[in-house]
Amino acid sequence: MRRLICGMVFVSAIWGGMFSAQAEVAKILHVCDRQERMCPEFRPQVKTPDGWVRDDVASLRYGASMFVPKGTQFGKADAIIYAEARYNKDRTELVQWVAASDRDWTMTSGENAKITTLPSVNPKVIINRYDNPSLKDQPIEVIAHYADLDKDGNSYVVRLAVSGRNETAVLATVPLLDKMIIGAKVP
Repeated sequence: MRRLICGMVFVSAIWGGMFSAQAEVAKILHVCDRQERMCPEFRPQVKTPDGWVRDDVASLRYGASMFVPKGTQFGKADAIIYAEARYNKDRTELVQWVAASDRDWTMTSGENAKITTLPSVNPKVIINRYDNPSLKDQPIEVIAHYADLDKDGNSYVVRLAVSGRNETAVLATVPLLDKMIIGAKVP
């Protein structure tokens, strides 16, 4: 009997360890539209980078976790980091999901817009650089995409992004994106 109990404890610890090591998307409801309805937010569980803070007002406004350097206001930061999860109802493979999203982005962007694939610190993460000179506030973004689940097993595509007004600020912030990917424990 003692072996059975010890065995069950061991299996439970292993089972729990398998699932606690994975990232997870939290589902949060907010009152929105001047308190006329409830709006969902799908928030990926990511660690705030050192030297940065989550801007709660901007996060609520944009439905994503918005991070800015400490001491900087959201609208005045040269670069920001944001994290959002998009519901993946059909459980589309990540490569296909990103390709469809990129096609949509290309169709709505100016003629000088371009997408460049960048190396990733994790083979399960697709990182692209998006250049759109026609946008004054976001002429460049670097976005990491990965698949994730919530506690109920629903599928999402998480986007961790560095966005900014100029290439220098964005590229200086990209190493934090790599740290966030490593810290997110991508499944």
